[in-house]
Amino acid sequence: MTRLDDGAMRLRDGNSVWQTPSDSPRVRGRAEVLQTDIAIIGAGITGAFLAERLTRDGYRVVLLDRHAPASGSTAASTAMLLWELDSSLLELENRLGFEATAQISTACRKQVMAIGELASGLRIDCDFAFRPSLYLAGNKLDEADLREEHRLRARTGIDGVCLNEEALASWGFVGGNALLYPFSAEVDPVKLTRGLLAVAQSRGARIIWPATAMVYETLRDGVSIETREGDIIRAGKLLLANGYEMPEFVPGARHKIVSTWAFATPPRSVEPWRNSALVWEASDPYLYMRRTADGRVVVGGADEEGVDDTRRGSLTPAKMTELHAAAEGRFPRLRGAEAEFAWSGAFGQTEDSLPFIGPVPGKPDCLAAYGYGGNGITFSALAAELLAGILAGQTSPLARFCALDRA
Repeated sequence: MTRLDDGAMRLRDGNSVWQTPSDSPRVRGRAEVLQTDIAIIGAGITGAFLAERLTRDGYRVVLLDRHAPASGSTAASTAMLLWELDSSLLELENRLGFEATAQISTACRKQVMAIGELASGLRIDCDFAFRPSLYLAGNKLDEADLREEHRLRARTGIDGVCLNEEALASWGFVGGNALLYPFSAEVDPVKLTRGLLAVAQSRGARIIWPATAMVYETLRDGVSIETREGDIIRAGKLLLANGYEMPEFVPGARHKIVSTWAFATPPRSVEPWRNSALVWEASDPYLYMRRTADGRVVVGGADEEGVDDTRRGSLTPAKMTELHAAAEGRFPRLRGAEAEFAWSGAFGQTEDSLPFIGPVPGKPDCLAAYGYGGNGITFSALAAELLAGILAGQTSPLARFCALDRA
């Protein structure tokens, strides 16, 4: 028997702009004993993509979560669907070579497009909109580096432009130069998650919450999961999609938990920048900004490692001051803008900015999806594609870059 999760980690603090007023705490009925094809731990955005894809493929699916669906880490997301990774293509090429770098960047761009097609095809009202991304020079890539990044992207077949200081100023931003590229997008992460889960439920998926998965046991023909609430779920496969609550038996040496902070202005309180681009810096930690469907500006960043989740909320006032100063320095029109919403959350990062998606080494019939960094929703959709392929006996050329035990 293996312990899965003690349910103790606090995933976010404050109220994000995506959240609706919370309902009264849910009173569970009696514990259930269920038989299913797939058991998914986590009913956030990753679990939702998985549930939709696997029910589409004809599997019986049960999701377990100790939170209400979409109310954990998903509600803290700033939901910038970037095809660009936290690591630049220059960094990726240095580690993996040109061919692998081109393959990964192409797959991420296709994945953002696929999310838009899926939301449209399922008629999910989630404020999805394609946006360009504006990548500002920073302390990781200076102006010269950004020009090299532009040349490398052109070599991989990605068309974009490098803006100089004057052109950037015409957008209202301060900086030496920036890269402007299409094929990113924005979304309301809570609406998207709830929409995907509703589709999966219409196909027979079950969602059980609050249900804290505690014990995983390998059986002759699958797995058994026991919850703190007394449920017993027997499944052919177990899929771990519980965000940043990684069980001890999942290799985590290259994975770390980082805290991030964000705020949102009142609607239409700040003069917008051109094309509502998704704005972020080539810095560590990087500042990022986006607009919402109702005209708010969302600003995030000030990331910090090693912050205890019980202490994260207490740092919010100081982090709001830090974020305001950084955002005003880059976009002076934000000067004096108030924060109607302020929140913080945890997210997982890997050393190479690539996710952990695939079989868990040494654990038969167990697969996982973790370590998304700044590409959370893009990698969630990629996880659904890759894990569905693995269950169908298919091999993806991306699998080796996402393997939990990769070199």
